[in-house]
Amino acid sequence: MQDLIVLPTVPPTPTVPPAPSPVMGVGAPQAATTLVTEQFDIDGALTRWQIVDLEEVPNERRSLWTVVEGRLRQDRTVPPLRDPSIHETAALIGEADWSDYTISASFYDQDNANVGLIARYRDGSYYRYRIIRYDYEDRPKHVIERVVDGTVTVLASLDAPGYEPRRWNTIMFSVNGDQLRAFFNGQATIEIRDAQLSSGSAGLYTRAIGGMLFDYVTITSP
Repeated sequence: MQDLIVLPTVPPTPTVPPAPSPVMGVGAPQAATTLVTEQFDIDGALTRWQIVDLEEVPNERRSLWTVVEGRLRQDRTVPPLRDPSIHETAALIGEADWSDYTISASFYDQDNANVGLIARYRDGSYYRYRIIRYDYEDRPKHVIERVVDGTVTVLASLDAPGYEPRRWNTIMFSVNGDQLRAFFNGQATIEIRDAQLSSGSAGLYTRAIGGMLFDYVTITSP
């Protein structure tokens, strides 16, 4: 008789805990008016958001975003392929005439490597605060960029540690006049001035690899 093949034990996928309420942190911008507050805990929560692929992709590889268990999830690409893709994607909300505001969100990375926030998105141009996972090889880990017609310009960067996966983190991005300010887990990271883009909607950024969760999205104006 042949010996039975014993397969190795695969540990179960960790259960995602509830997202904690975000804490703005010392030095974070103060705001008076709430433009958006979203916890993705009601039916139709995603209908207010516009899903945008930030790179040219064929229809069968468009990014898919879903609401699962009260969280917004970047869920790879559309059926029937449903495969992961490294192309950049965003979930946007807001108006073209929004100018000065702060967007914040909690995020949980199950199996991705890039996360960020978008501000002043209009006709394909926008500002972006992007963070790379701590164990990913790319550096620097924190970057504020200006994207115009597909051309990315790094405005400022910080070679500090990136974020840890499989735990809730908070990210915040503030645009006020020509001042751009970024925060991570309640601490200020980058501040830079740039006046090229004046208004546009806000959004959540990642890659269409899948496994990035968002919760507690808040947008406020000063």
